[in-house]
Amino acid sequence: MKVFGKLEIYLTALIAITLFNTFLGEQFASTTLVNCLIALTVTYKGFTVIDHFMELKQANKNLRFLMRLYFITFPSLIIISAFY
Repeated sequence: MKVFGKLEIYLTALIAITLFNTFLGEQFASTTLVNCLIALTVTYKGFTVIDHFMELKQANKNLRFLMRLYFITFPSLIIISAFY
């Protein structure tokens, strides 16, 4: 039996979160709540991809900061647009 490594666990978590977001989008009528939850999970998924799959955890701090800023800015815009 194959032992799952760290990356496989992160990949499985990302897939599960994506399926959860799909379920939320299909089942719930409260679009504001769903938009906020999806924006928060997009932020988490972005941070996970940056740190583990792009291997920017040990990279230049400015590059990592800019990538994290991207995944903070756009989900924040999604949350703001949910209220208009």
